[in-house]
Amino acid sequence: MKTVSLNAYAKINLFLDVVSKRDDGYHNIESVMQSVSLADEVSVKIDAYSGVEICQTFQNSDLPCDNTNLCYKAAKAYLDYFNISDVKVDINVVKKIPCQAGLAGGSADAAAVIRALDILFEKGSDNKLLSEIGLKVGSDVGFCIFGGTCAVEGRGEIVKPLTELDGYFVVVAKSEKENVSTALAYSRIDSREEVVPPETSYENYVSAVNSKSSSVIQNGMYNIFQDVMSQELNDTYEIIDIMKKNGSLGAQMSGSGPSVFGLFDSIEKANNALSVLSEKYFAEICKTV
Repeated sequence: MKTVSLNAYAKINLFLDVVSKRDDGYHNIESVMQSVSLADEVSVKIDAYSGVEICQTFQNSDLPCDNTNLCYKAAKAYLDYFNISDVKVDINVVKKIPCQAGLAGGSADAAAVIRALDILFEKGSDNKLLSEIGLKVGSDVGFCIFGGTCAVEGRGEIVKPLTELDGYFVVVAKSEKENVSTALAYSRIDSREEVVPPETSYENYVSAVNSKSSSVIQNGMYNIFQDVMSQELNDTYEIIDIMKKNGSLGAQMSGSGPSVFGLFDSIEKANNALSVLSEKYFAEICKTV
C-alpha cells in the first residue's frame, strides 16, 4: 500500500478574455493564470485489487463522492490512459479552497490526483502529457498540472509557462451570498452587443509578465466576466472597493467568479484589507507559488 500527499493550489486570473466559441461547444480563451498558496490537501493511496475501484472522501465539504466528481474523473482518466487495472485508489481531500468560486479548486484537486498517481505508479510523465490527460477532465486542469505563472489559450490545452510572478501578497475574498452561473456568464458573452475591451492587449500583458513590468501587471489586469456579470455582483464589487481602499495595487474577480483577489506590495496592507473583509466575507492572505 502506497500513499502520496500533495497540495492542490488555487489559481487566479490576472488576465482573462473569451475570444470565440468553438464548434465543440467550448470557448477559446486568452488568460494569464497564477497559482496561489491557498490550497486543498490531497492524499492518494493505491492498493492491489481485483478490478478497478476509486473511493473518495472530502473533509470540510459536502461534495458528492461519486463519478461526477473531478477527482474520480481524474483518477479514471489516468488509469484508462495507462491501461492500469486491478487497483484500488483511495482519494482523501481536505477542502480549503471555496467551491464554485472561480479559483479552480476542483481542477486543482484533479491535477493533484493525476500527479500523485504518476508518482505512485513511477511513470515519470512530463507536464505536457499529464496536462493532456487532465484536459479530459476539465479545461483548467492543464494549467493546474503546470502551476506557477502561465499564459493559457484555446480551451485550456495551450499552456505556456511565463516568468515567475513574485513580490506580491495576494488577498482572496468571496461573498457567501453571491454565486455565478458559469453557463449564464458564457451565454452573456455569446450574446453580448458591447463589452468594455481591455486597456492592455493580451499579448502586451504576457510580455509585461515576462519582463516583470509591474505597472502593466497591476494596471492591465482584465476579466471579461466581471463586465458581463456586473448586475449580479454587488458584494463582489464591494470587495474590490474595499481592497482598493486598503492599498491593493489591483483587484478583480477571478475566473467566472465570484471570488476576488487583490495584489499587495506589503503584508501590512494585506492584513489591513483582510481585517476589514473578514468582518463580512471569507478572506485569506496568500502568496504566489
